[in-house]
Amino acid sequence: MTDLTVRQAVQADRDPEVLVWLARLQLATSGQISALGWPGYGDERRKRWLRRVREAGLLEFVRTRRRTGHRLSLYRLTPMGAVAAARLLGDDQVTHAVRLAATEGIHLEHRLQVNDTVLRLVDSLGQDAVEVLLPHQRRLRWLTSGGVWHEVTPDVVLVCRKAEAALVIEYDRGLRSVDGVSLQLQRYREAAEQPDLPRWAGRSSIADALHPPSPLRASTILQAAAGAGLESRVVVVAARDLTVVVGDAFAKTHAASPRPTPNPESESLPIETGFSS
Repeated sequence: MTDLTVRQAVQADRDPEVLVWLARLQLATSGQISALGWPGYGDERRKRWLRRVREAGLLEFVRTRRRTGHRLSLYRLTPMGAVAAARLLGDDQVTHAVRLAATEGIHLEHRLQVNDTVLRLVDSLGQDAVEVLLPHQRRLRWLTSGGVWHEVTPDVVLVCRKAEAALVIEYDRGLRSVDGVSLQLQRYREAAEQPDLPRWAGRSSIADALHPPSPLRASTILQAAAGAGLESRVVVVAARDLTVVVGDAFAKTHAASPRPTPNPESESLPIETGFSS
């Protein structure tokens, strides 16, 4: 697919954002991807445009069931759509991961709730103000001294351009075991020590968004963070309060240290955040 065929396949001033957002989310409901791709437009117009992009062969929907038994149609990029998104983003790695998201079970429920979190954050902060990293950009993987590969992949990595700051978000539904939480945080600690990983891996705050809110769960996570040596980087908030907390923290960071806007194409953004727990 050439740049010309990409332009022919999408409406130049309208449809590209749908492809870009679906590359970021991998899998989304029609409501989620339409709201991100065409903010400010009515439902009927969004449905018509979404259908047009699907008929162009760039998107497809997967029929599945939620754990409640309700049927659900989810959208993902087709191979051709992935190539188009890669062209639009200038990143060929987009084509490798777009069809890997789970379409059923516990991981699907988690993914959809993470999508809702992204939608609320972007709606609150503004699409021009933040960047949501692509799946391959937020995946951290390194070789240990013992020759074993370790990795950790945040649910969301949110970059605020004006504040030149990033935030790692983990959406916690209380299902991961205490040992699992401790191991995940230990991996974040290890990632911070790897010289070849992006700078945000060692400098961004980690927000655990709890749904439902639980003081006991929050205490458990903070204890695990202290055990991993990350007490200064981890904050635990109720998922319903995340948007307010993120907006406030980014605003404070920007006010405290105004700097030139970072290059979003740079892998090593000079990032730090001002969250406190």
